[in-house]
Amino acid sequence: MKFKSLLAALAISTFLCIPVQAQDEMETRHEIGISYGTIPNSKWFDVYTDIIPCIFGETRKTKNYVGPIGLEYYYHTSSLIGVGAVAVFASNDMDSYYENVQSSHITRSYFSFMPSVKFNWLRKSHWGLYSKLAAGVTYAYFNDEDYDENGKKTGDKSTAKDLLFNFQASLIGVEAGGQHLRGFAEFGIGEQGVALAGIRYKF
Repeated sequence: MKFKSLLAALAISTFLCIPVQAQDEMETRHEIGISYGTIPNSKWFDVYTDIIPCIFGETRKTKNYVGPIGLEYYYHTSSLIGVGAVAVFASNDMDSYYENVQSSHITRSYFSFMPSVKFNWLRKSHWGLYSKLAAGVTYAYFNDEDYDENGKKTGDKSTAKDLLFNFQASLIGVEAGGQHLRGFAEFGIGEQGVALAGIRYKF
């Protein structure tokens, strides 16, 4: 009788634990994350933009490059699908030279906003595998400060603005850590980079 009572108690405990586990999963429907990547789409845009000036003898040297810095939010409608958005910032600060004399100082800034969907292939208590797709727009701001033939600032400046289509396709993403705070890494192509890493908080 004691053995049967023990089995009954274990069975009841097992069934009682199921709703608790389901509730824990529901409690982490939201997540926010921050990341830093390498080689975003805007970097390729810079390379394309610099081709013609370089053909005509200009040399452009990057002084400071920032980004891509990504900030993202997802709401999980189910254990498989998360919907949200990604914001990305990148900036390129460079000097342009003609015949070894500085001819201009160029600053390019990119602000991107992209609605996104995340596919959770595995969603465990302490790790997971996923992919994500995002598509949206990038606001590009360009500032060009001219120098004279002696390499001194002339005070002349020119600015330009543009709105560009952009995207992020992370083919594989890996996250690991606690139930709420995790580190992650992704590999793919897009404005967040071909490779990126960061931390996210689930709640």
